[in-house]
Amino acid sequence: MKNVLFLASGRGSNFQSFVDHVRLGILTDVAIKGVICNHKGASVLARARSADIQAYEIDGVAGKSFGSALRKDEARLAFDNECMSIAETLGIDFVVLAGFDQILSKCFTDRFPFRILNIHPAYDMKRFGGKNMVGEKVHKAVIEDRTSYSGCTIHFVTSEVDGGPILLKKSVDVLPNDSADVLAARVLEQEHLAYPEALQLAVDNRVIISESGRRCYVDRYSDEWDLKWSNRQQEYIKFMRNLTLNPPTS
Repeated sequence: MKNVLFLASGRGSNFQSFVDHVRLGILTDVAIKGVICNHKGASVLARARSADIQAYEIDGVAGKSFGSALRKDEARLAFDNECMSIAETLGIDFVVLAGFDQILSKCFTDRFPFRILNIHPAYDMKRFGGKNMVGEKVHKAVIEDRTSYSGCTIHFVTSEVDGGPILLKKSVDVLPNDSADVLAARVLEQEHLAYPEALQLAVDNRVIISESGRRCYVDRYSDEWDLKWSNRQQEYIKFMRNLTLNPPTS
């Protein structure tokens, strides 16, 4: 069993997809031990508490002014140190960033080498990734570029922003009349499928990091792993379809 800690900042829809995958028995050998949120009152905190998962609110650095880069770096390090202390207490094996809007310090990434996962809402990380390329900015850039496809990319987090080895990608079409919001919704559907799959691959020891640390090799196919995963994930797809047709009344 691998213990997982989430860092999140907002709605928590990706976090919820992990909760549902575990609850439905799709994502196996995984225990979600806690969620740390850097924004007071964010919806992800309510999602965690509803699932009886420990939720932590820690004041973060995103969207704040510190007067100098040094003070901001000091605040970031203080935040990261508190997160690492929680991770140590909980015996964390993997850290998953789910809509987390802060860059981690090198101290943090070095503490969990190739054990921190992030998802980026674009298929092409070279053109639509990097510092400040987040959320709506990414989808607007994709549409303005007139590319025919986008998607999502799950990668390990290193000290280089969006530069860690890539585990998995999923693609979606970009349609002629797409707005950023419409494209974002289409990509998000794939995120909810791809992100738990990437974690399962890591938990199942199906990821090998290259000697350079810049690439990884992923075995999705031996022993029919991909077929077994796809069959299990049908339960989540059915669950989400039913939720769409019969939304909760409260």
